This record gives sequence, C-alpha cells and structure tokens, in this order.
Amino acid sequence: MLSSPNRPAAEPQLNRLLWWSFCLLVVSIPFEFPDRSFPIEIPTLTASLFLAATLLQPAACYAKRPAALLWLFAYLYMFWLTAVWAGRDALATDLNGADYLSQVIKLFLLLLQVVLVFWAAYNLMTVQRVARIVLALLAIACVVRAGLPIIGIARTSHAAWGGGARVTALGQNANNSAMIIGAGFVALLGVQYVLERPLFRRRWLAWPLAALLVASLVETGSRGGLVGLGVGLVAFAMGGGQRTWLRVRNAAVAVLAIGGIVFASYSSEVVRRRFTDTLEYGELAGREQIYPALMRMFEERPITGWGPVNNKYELGLRLDERVRRRRDAHNLVLEVLTASGLLGTIPFVAALGLCGWGAWRARRGPHGVVPLALAATVMMANISGNWIASKLLWITLAYALASAGYAGAVVQPVRRRRAEPLSLPQLEPR
Repeated sequence: MLSSPNRPAAEPQLNRLLWWSFCLLVVSIPFEFPDRSFPIEIPTLTASLFLAATLLQPAACYAKRPAALLWLFAYLYMFWLTAVWAGRDALATDLNGADYLSQVIKLFLLLLQVVLVFWAAYNLMTVQRVARIVLALLAIACVVRAGLPIIGIARTSHAAWGGGARVTALGQNANNSAMIIGAGFVALLGVQYVLERPLFRRRWLAWPLAALLVASLVETGSRGGLVGLGVGLVAFAMGGGQRTWLRVRNAAVAVLAIGGIVFASYSSEVVRRRFTDTLEYGELAGREQIYPALMRMFEERPITGWGPVNNKYELGLRLDERVRRRRDAHNLVLEVLTASGLLGTIPFVAALGLCGWGAWRARRGPHGVVPLALAATVMMANISGNWIASKLLWITLAYALASAGYAGAVVQPVRRRRAEPLSLPQLEPR
C-alpha cells in the first residue's frame, strides 16, 4: 500500500494495481469483442483482474455495505432458489438439447461478478475524485470506440429490420453499442459542464468529440439507444444544486445536443425508417410479439418464474423460433420476472430503486445531475434491451448510489482549471 509523506496516515492512497485495474475495467467497457476466438469477453476479463486486485486493499473496496447490495445478494439467493426449482422440469431447455445446469452456472457467475464489481466500485467512488476520473475515462474510451467505424477500423455492418444496415465495430450488438456510446456522451458533457475540473480548459473543444459520438450512435440505428440518450439529456437539462446561470447554461447545452441528435437521426434513412415503422405500424423488431408472450409466461408462473436460462428457451418455443432456439426478453425487468418470478424481482427492483434514489439525492451535490442523467440513459436502454450482466450498468448504478454521499459536500464554483494527471486518489478516512 502506498502512502504520501505529506498526508496523515488516516488517508492512505489506493494501491497502484487496484487503481489501474479499475481504470482498465472502465476503459475496456466499450471494446466488447463478441467474435473473438478467446472464450471470455474483454470486460469480463478486466473485471476479473479488478476483483483479484481488490484483495490487495479489501478495506478500500468492501468496507461499506449499502442496503442496495444486500438486496442484490437477496436476488442472487432467489436466483439459485428459482433455478433449482425450475431445474426439476426444465422442459424447454431439454427439448433444445441444451445443458440447463451449466448455462445457469455460467449466468450466475456473470451476475455474481457484476454484483461484486458494483460493491467494490461503490466503495471506490465514494471518493469524488475517483468518480470524476472514472467519468473522464469512460468518455475518452467511448470517443475512441466511436471513431473506429467512422474511420473504417473494425467496422461491422448488420442487416437492419426492414432493410438497410446498422453499423457497429468489433462485431458488437448495435443496441448495446448505442447504450455504451450514449453513456459516454453524457459522461463527456458531465465532466465538461458540471464537474469542477473539465477535460478541456476550453469547453467548446469537447463538441467535436460529442459530434463523433452522435455520428457513431446514429450509425447503430438503435431506437432504444437514441431514446435513452434523449431521456438522459432531459435529466441533464433539469439542473441541480448549481447556481442559476449554470443551470440555464447546461439546459441550453442539453437542448442543443438534443437538437443535433434529432437532426442527425432524421438525416439517417435507416433511423428515420425504423422510427416511422414504430410510430405508424407499431413495429418493434419483434418486441411486439416478445412482450405479450413474456407477460403470459409471468401470469402462468408469477412466483418462481420459469427459471434462469429456461425462460429464454420457453420464449423461443412460444414464438416458434426456427433459427434462434432461444430468445432474449429485450427488457431488464421482464427478464427477471420470467426467470425468477416475484421472488427474484422484488429484491432486484428494490436495489435498482435505491440506486435511483441515490442519483436523485445527488442533484444537490457537487456532481449535480450527472449521476441521474447517466443512470437514466443506461436504464432507459434496458427498457428495450436486457443488459443485466453489463459492467456499464452496474458501474453506473454504483456511481449513482455513491454520489448520494456527495450531497453534504460544499459545491465549489466551476472554474476553468487544467486537467489533473491521473495520479493515485486518496482514500477517505473510514
């Protein structure tokens, strides 16, 4: 453990390996590589390295146990309880020749990992400077990722529902890419216009990077990602505990950003057609059949659900899937409802609610509406998608919850200062 000779022993620095592994995890989030030959996804690998590094300084990562964490552990318990109960007769999985137990174990390990990441990230981000650096790293990483398909590196195209192509990078899912890039956009605006020290001394220098993020987001053709970013920007425009003129300025920035996104979306034939199909014909890329089927599944087994993984195969059977034998719920809450029933959904939603309440309380603190805007962006994307094991989702929720502790701090006026180097942050006294 490193300490500074100029600081009291009660404020030790973060361990170097712990700090840089956390930074690596954040930076890796936009660079998922589904078509890799290596069997482990990149953010999953970096999350494993980060969790291993937390053992070097466990007091910094696991000392505080918020109520939301206890609800999440209750959800994991219900996950196994309902999995064992459904495993007695996992007919949908058996009919497709899949190994129910091995798939349940794999999903559980991913969920356990993100819950532990949530726990450690929450503790680390109770230090405001850590959270600020995390936002800056996320924004920079998303800008780099957004530039890849624009300049033709690792560019990937997928056929769009109804015609045309949706462009991503590294073979990523277009909707997941849109959620991540949208979060990066909000993080960039937050660092530049709300937090005390912006990335760039001249704030307008961030706008070309923001335009790059919007261009990449529009290329994905993701309606959920665009709507999620729009909701996040509306939250950003609400303002917080800052002075009146800062709230007005940030609201103007949000309105300008929304206008740019609307213009760019309307200029894209794929995006324009997809929104037209939704508004005029109610087409949701198959979700108009998926959601009613999921509701019927919940009505049939409301308490224990159909079991994790088995619910996806059951949904595939009900939709008479011929190519894909299993279908995802495309909605975070419906996934939990049909997998673990009310037994799993109640603690899961309670945890989400506490994180959302933390983001709401943080509006009067030094980070203002940034936690709320970021959480709104990611959670809105999960209304039309299911990213329950996403590292971005749980780091965002950890930030939302941790930011509630900033509310008692004195809000300093925003000054034009040079960006600080990424030196090791100091821990707050425990």
